[in-house]
Amino acid sequence: MKYINLYLLSFAIVFSAKIQEDDIELFLLSRYGGDSSNVSLFISDEFIYEHTPYVGLGVETRYVDESLLITKVLNDSIQKYLQVGDRVYEHNNEIVDSLGLVTSGPIGEKQKLIVIKNGERDFRVMEIPLEEYHFEENKNSFLESILKYSEKWYDYDLEIIDIIKKKNTISVHYRWEGSREENGEIYTFSAIEFYYINKKKDLIERIVGLWSEKQFRNQFK
Repeated sequence: MKYINLYLLSFAIVFSAKIQEDDIELFLLSRYGGDSSNVSLFISDEFIYEHTPYVGLGVETRYVDESLLITKVLNDSIQKYLQVGDRVYEHNNEIVDSLGLVTSGPIGEKQKLIVIKNGERDFRVMEIPLEEYHFEENKNSFLESILKYSEKWYDYDLEIIDIIKKKNTISVHYRWEGSREENGEIYTFSAIEFYYINKKKDLIERIVGLWSEKQFRNQFK
């Protein structure tokens, strides 16, 4: 569940000079629990998180005043449609909520948005095609993002399916599920990630996410 104090209290004892499989499990529990202080102990200052490629709209948002405020645009291709400061009120004829812009469909399929552009007052109807995006985060951005993600969920559960270690690389297959409120709907995803360890510093230097089955299935109606 979201509150994993028993695990985290033992963090300092379990964490060893050499990163092992148990350390990766603690890292994931801290990460999805929003404990950026513990996560920071595992990763180097030069840390990079390579996000799993995904099909979507290429923006990051924050739920404010019954709208999704665009806080980040991933690349220039989307800026002809959306910019930081724009507000999205409806997505495909549905009022938006704190889960953000949850998209499904193949590359090129258009998403209907009701938007108020930054600095304007009137609503616009926009149709924006889905594209594939792949982006990276540095250490500071990664720590901020895990805090934002954890704040969206009432509780969660994490299942480690498999961990394989080979030299300076650890591969992890896990399943996450969570709910936004007590006894609420359950949301889930599975992921495979590769952790690249800096042997000299004994810290995680890079995490590379791979395409998950859920992201593949989300392209279909």
